[in-house]
Amino acid sequence: MSIAFLVSFGAFFGRDDAGQFIVKPWGAGQITFLSIAFVLFVATYIPSLRCFYFVVEDKYFILKRVGKDYQYDYANIEFIDVEESQKKKMIIFYSKTAKMRYMLGDKDGEVLKILIEKCPNTISKEEFRRRHPEERY
Repeated sequence: MSIAFLVSFGAFFGRDDAGQFIVKPWGAGQITFLSIAFVLFVATYIPSLRCFYFVVEDKYFILKRVGKDYQYDYANIEFIDVEESQKKKMIIFYSKTAKMRYMLGDKDGEVLKILIEKCPNTISKEEFRRRHPEERY
């Protein structure tokens, strides 16, 4: 990482003949460096989007995101914000400790429908607000 920083620093800054610190004028080196950086960004960003999916089981579901697994039990989900989830095309739910979780990637609402069906302990919005008034909703 430090080598990449030094290369990028050297592409844009340098010293003149008198030894003064200067910003180099734009040229082929800077444009090439920025092009390579952009290509590397796209090359890592697109696979990271593809490595994002849900696995739905009987008692829990797993969110797989870029090599990490996040497991959520249906019994620990207390409230599902259906209105906001549909409006923002993501899943927004709260655990029993009133901790908000949101998950992107459910544009069609299929996982949201499964959560609504499989979560046995969900409560209404009014009940959730009554139990957790400190939670910013």
